Amino acid sequence: MNWKAIPLVSGAAACPAHPPGRPAGPGPGPGPGDEPPGRHLRELRTAPLDLLRRAAHEGTHGLARLDAGPGACLVVNDPAAIDVVLADRDAVFFKPKMELWKRVLGENVLTSEGPDWASSRRRSVRITGARYVRRAARIVAGAADERLRHWTGTDPLDIHEEMRSLTLAATLRQLCGTDADFDLRAFSHHLRTVMECIHALESAPAAPAEHDDVRREFSRAATELRTSVLNLVAHHPGGRDDLIGLLTDAPGEPLTVRQVCDEVLAHLIAGHESTATSLAWALLLLAGDPAVTERVRTEIDTAVGDRAPEDADLARMPLLRAVFLEALRLYPPAWTIMRATGRPSVVGGVRIPAGAVLLVSPYGVQRSERWFEGPDEFRPERWLGGGRNGDPKYTFFPFGGGRRSCPGRQLALVTGGVVLTRVLQGFSLAPVGDPLRAAVDIILRPRPGTRLRATPRQPEPAGHRKESR
Repeated sequence: MNWKAIPLVSGAAACPAHPPGRPAGPGPGPGPGDEPPGRHLRELRTAPLDLLRRAAHEGTHGLARLDAGPGACLVVNDPAAIDVVLADRDAVFFKPKMELWKRVLGENVLTSEGPDWASSRRRSVRITGARYVRRAARIVAGAADERLRHWTGTDPLDIHEEMRSLTLAATLRQLCGTDADFDLRAFSHHLRTVMECIHALESAPAAPAEHDDVRREFSRAATELRTSVLNLVAHHPGGRDDLIGLLTDAPGEPLTVRQVCDEVLAHLIAGHESTATSLAWALLLLAGDPAVTERVRTEIDTAVGDRAPEDADLARMPLLRAVFLEALRLYPPAWTIMRATGRPSVVGGVRIPAGAVLLVSPYGVQRSERWFEGPDEFRPERWLGGGRNGDPKYTFFPFGGGRRSCPGRQLALVTGGVVLTRVLQGFSLAPVGDPLRAAVDIILRPRPGTRLRATPRQPEPAGHRKESR
């Protein structure tokens, strides 16, 4: 079957919500001349989540077709077809649009292909192994306790910014041994600028002069990010059991300072931004569900009391883990994964040409009624008792999949568990303002300014609790 035989996804106004229990069929595509070429481009830029959910309902052969301009653009929805694309056993698919990210990150596990990627991946696996996961629990608990001392309960918290600050400090300590003398606020600001600029340049139409302004802003922020990490690497004392120490003291041909900077930047950005976003969503969801929050707090009291949890303690708190997984299901930070075909391929029995763009959307699949009952509802209990063990592999994949799956998955789960524990031990949560809404950027984050109120359960929660050591 040729890719052009896949029906086009319907337009936003023509597609009512798909009723539960009714099989999704391809349906007839728009007739010739019904809509202008590139009919899905505007929605991809302004309301991509709605479009991806419709694509999940209307696809056939595990694929749905978008009209996004010249060439093939397909959304991959079926778990078996997703496996073909992400596993990439025949080395057909690659990550497109990496030029801007390479200017920030250089060559590493996030940006490279081929042998360079394989070498960087091996280095990544070393720093995310079990030994470092155990150590990370203590580091994260310490960073959490320091941050939570500033939560007085007087004013509502911009919870996403709070979690970004906390996880950035923790990630720096894991990767570099310390966050002293590092301007966390400036780094966070420049990173946000880089992400917003890349999103604007790659997705939003603008006049050439506007693009020039964005490019200049991007260049300034990218230079600041790289300079801050180059200084960090240059002044590292060596011999430490952290990422810089592993990279500078590794056997074989030594890495240059620039190569070490590339690796540290990749782990610094990937290691804190997605986890911070998932923590913010988890806390916002808990703030809106007092019954679940109390059940989690009871579980924490039974498992660890008021002390900071170790890695091994988290296994005794399944509901806490389920809350974090449910936040990842509802709001996966990497809401879509893009691949391009380097040569002709077959996916789901459909012939796809070289140069095609394939969109794999964790958001679209994880909110599909095909795989999850009440897909828009916060139901952490769905993850308890092995209830999802029989599902196909790619019905839940917030960490990606295949050879490019996130090597820091376990670190993220441990960080999430430790931070949620420390917050719930010390604070009661309440929502503030409007219902939750997502801001679609490079990551799927809460709308800027989304707040919650965290009221100390004791007059001085951090001082009365057993602190991490």
